[in-house]
Amino acid sequence: MKLEYAPPPADLAEYISAFYLFEADCDQFEDIERADLAQFRVILDGKATAILPDGREMPYLPVTVLGPRMSPSRTVATGPKLRLFGFGLSPAGWFMGFNTAAEACVDQFFCPRDLIGRDMADLPSKLGALGAVDEMVAAIVDHWRGVFASADPAPLWFTRIVDRWLEAGLFPDIAQLEAETGLTRRQLEKQMRHYYGAPPKLLIRKYRALRAASAMANGEEDWQSFVDEGFYDQPHFIRDI
Repeated sequence: MKLEYAPPPADLAEYISAFYLFEADCDQFEDIERADLAQFRVILDGKATAILPDGREMPYLPVTVLGPRMSPSRTVATGPKLRLFGFGLSPAGWFMGFNTAAEACVDQFFCPRDLIGRDMADLPSKLGALGAVDEMVAAIVDHWRGVFASADPAPLWFTRIVDRWLEAGLFPDIAQLEAETGLTRRQLEKQMRHYYGAPPKLLIRKYRALRAASAMANGEEDWQSFVDEGFYDQPHFIRDI
């Protein structure tokens, strides 16, 4: 099994988080995927289905758009050869790529045709003929430059402030966000639902849980320190993780 990453070009860094190529030689593969940013994925070899906590099964299409996710999912893939190329979309990238409210697409899978009127059916064969993740990035990046250049501009001033705010600590202050953006709490909630898919309090919980899980997985801190510093009590910690 191999997973390779490639950074986006500097001019796309505010819209695309990272490109990646997953490869595995096996008859069946299963894994848990965390709540995350929206994703754009191309199945090059194999088949895959995501299963959400509510029991919904979301089969991957040859080209699949995943809306922002507030829940984990279990992925089941069948080979014998598996290859998947994709990239994450920031809130600004989602808006400019698909011009669709993020809240309406949370934990949903789409064919690109459903969002932009094109199914991009040529991508699996075009990218599948290439070997390295860098080659695939080079083959697709000009298309996305054109998409972002022709789209209605995203409010980068707003997403930059919100991103910094979410990264500031385990308990970012909503009053501080109001002061920095000049928006009322009601306006903030509306904007964050539109671009991020969730209101401020749910986003705080999401990113706090992801930060805690990542730190524990990397051996940086134990769970007790997060319960003491970042969560109301142990049951809340367990629920959010």
